[in-house]
Amino acid sequence: MDGDGGFFAGPADGLDPDTWVWLPGVDYASGWRAARDAAEELNAVLAELGVERCHLRAVADTDAQGRGLVRLVGVPFGWRRLELLLTLARGYGGLREAA
Repeated sequence: MDGDGGFFAGPADGLDPDTWVWLPGVDYASGWRAARDAAEELNAVLAELGVERCHLRAVADTDAQGRGLVRLVGVPFGWRRLELLLTLARGYGGLREAA
């Protein structure tokens, strides 16, 4: 199961143990909570821009050292929608201002 309550699709071949093995003594919970908060904020922005969660969503995760990670998970339509939004933002100049 991923951090968003969904199930991974496909076989386990090629999985990197460093991305899913938990080590004793590592505080994964705090990293995941920080990632969850960031993912919720990003999902809210995506929703405001008209991107549906079933097409593209941010998912909280952690790495082997317990650092929070935010992954974007989506179907091709969702990725194309994000590409369009980023292209529009670049044309508007909004990406340069945010950097």
